[in-house]
Amino acid sequence: MDSTQPAVPHIRVFIVSNVRLHREGLAALLRECPSIEVLGAISVQETQDAPPKVATDVALVDVLSPGDSEIVSALRKICTGLRILAVGIHDTASEVLACAAAGIDGYVPMDAALGDMVTAIENVVRGELACSPRVAATLFQRIGFPSFSRAVTPNHLTTRELQVADLINRGCPTKEIAWRLGVQPCTAKNHVRNLLHKLEVRRRGQAVAKLRTLIGERFTPG
Repeated sequence: MDSTQPAVPHIRVFIVSNVRLHREGLAALLRECPSIEVLGAISVQETQDAPPKVATDVALVDVLSPGDSEIVSALRKICTGLRILAVGIHDTASEVLACAAAGIDGYVPMDAALGDMVTAIENVVRGELACSPRVAATLFQRIGFPSFSRAVTPNHLTTRELQVADLINRGCPTKEIAWRLGVQPCTAKNHVRNLLHKLEVRRRGQAVAKLRTLIGERFTPG
């Protein structure tokens, strides 16, 4: 009797990042994992110009930025059932909600170890999402507020705009927002202006109040 166990299928992964050192280093690490098969590591532009024509299970995408809905759309064209995992995300409600709004299936926090990333890849293939209790509560709260989907998602709030909203909620002035995000004050001011426009309000306090109504009381400082 043949007692040989059937081989466990590898999870086919490719990596999308504009930082060559990052994507190649991550590919090298994941190639050491028995359950992972790395198909390649490409830039965002390469993904948009010529998406890989290979059967893929998971796409690992570097930290999201404004306009990444186009990247997600390009990735979805690669193959049916592709799961998209955002890498380097702050484990906060604002960033996780932004990922969900962009069509991302899961995320890997900034402080995750290699084992955590492999677990996240395995989870997303099974259709599961591991997140902190606070983020889970916020996502649950969102389900209870259909108005969030109607009022916010159609306006395409970017990851950066949700980060700005979170900092405004914490009482940060424009200069501090710029410092925390690593951008120029004029850029931070533009993000604030865009946020107010999309939420159809004129003042910061009104923006925070509207987001608290849409998302729920979980949108609080801290």
